[in-house]
Amino acid sequence: MPPRLTPGRLTALRDAAVRSSGTVHPMLVGEADVHALELLGLVGFLDGCGHCLGEPDPDGVHRGHPHLLRLTAAGIQAARAAGGPLRARRGGHPLPPLASDPKN
Repeated sequence: MPPRLTPGRLTALRDAAVRSSGTVHPMLVGEADVHALELLGLVGFLDGCGHCLGEPDPDGVHRGHPHLLRLTAAGIQAARAAGGPLRARRGGHPLPPLASDPKN
């Protein structure tokens, strides 16, 4: 059975869409969520250039780049289709900011 896009996973996508880097906040996803979102093609471990961890890199250009869990183009579209970017809240409190969060 293919994984589902649960409300919690959709919240993580919408929260990631707030940041220009598209980084998924680690407090919103567990290991099973990460695996499911990767299988759905909505996130991947990408560097700033869009290179996915594990893909060929014959010239070694991306070897030193940090690969973070970020939205793919399909993930951005899913977040937009769900109503667009929206900061997540956990237990009634806003999540702590990531280094990639835009300054308000």
